Amino acid sequence: MKKYKLHKENSGQQISDEEMMKYKDFSRLKHQYDTVTKRPKKPLYKNPYMFFVLVLIILLALLLAGEL
Repeated sequence: MKKYKLHKENSGQQISDEEMMKYKDFSRLKHQYDTVTKRPKKPLYKNPYMFFVLVLIILLALLLAGEL
């Protein structure tokens, strides 16, 4: 059973030149795709900024739990 529908009434629509130019830069589009889908090369705990954010979240959680 198919779970999708084809919208044939919109098949005659043309995209604008601005939209076409937005997707013409394939390297930028691929970079955006890679940043969304692929994991970062460096683990979170080795990235100084993300390590600080993780420690801050843990301290905040302990503070709210009443452990500190």
